[in-house]
Amino acid sequence: MKIRVGVIGCLGRMGKKILNELITNAEVEIAGAVARSGGKYIDSDIGPIIANLGIKVTSSISDVFESSDVVIDFTTKECMLDCLKAAVKFKTPLVSGTTGIEGVDLKEYAAEVPILWSANMSVGVNVLLKLVKKAAELLGNEYDVEIWEMHHNLKKDSPSGTAIELGKTIANASKVDFQSNQYLHSGSNIRKKGGIGFAVSRGGGVIGDHSVMFVNSNERIELNHKAIDRTTFARGAVQAAVWLYKNKREIPGLYSMQDVI
Repeated sequence: MKIRVGVIGCLGRMGKKILNELITNAEVEIAGAVARSGGKYIDSDIGPIIANLGIKVTSSISDVFESSDVVIDFTTKECMLDCLKAAVKFKTPLVSGTTGIEGVDLKEYAAEVPILWSANMSVGVNVLLKLVKKAAELLGNEYDVEIWEMHHNLKKDSPSGTAIELGKTIANASKVDFQSNQYLHSGSNIRKKGGIGFAVSRGGGVIGDHSVMFVNSNERIELNHKAIDRTTFARGAVQAAVWLYKNKREIPGLYSMQDVI
């Protein structure tokens, strides 16, 4: 029997790619798709988005959670909060790649239902996180750490969720407090010892570039990742949904792509 997957934010760039990934994956089927209330596709067949599957677009998050084995969310902080509440109510596992969610206590909801959240669903980025962790452990605190990221000119959160996750990974591996050691560059800043620096660029349609640099007086070590197509995030999200349902659907807890790969 196929795994029934619901998609929140089906009309967004990521939502459409996730739907396309779902119809090509033999293990899953689309259980439902949510778009914002008032959208022109509400109550219409999903056909104009991807394929004529006899599935109607709805604005009801509850309906999709009730009919799905697992739900994927790539939306906004406000919509994600509604998804978290629905996940708990219907005991439906949730996979989310929504960023800019400061102040949301995911562990509160994960105590009731399986939640898988990652700032970046790309398998490549999650391999980068593992490499960065190992590098920080091997290099210790003798190297300055700089993280640079670039995204399209419409991205709202800064630094990106992925950049912050890279910084937290380094801080944990180096056994330093992330909150007190992170800083953004400005014209008046002198680099502080032990700090984890962030530099941000925005322009055009860049999907997502991330670089981590470990630098001392003698050398520089760089670890990089560049996203070529957003399909990588959609493919990772579907992989995460299959993993969560198969392995943790009855085990509440907070999981990430690091558990999947």
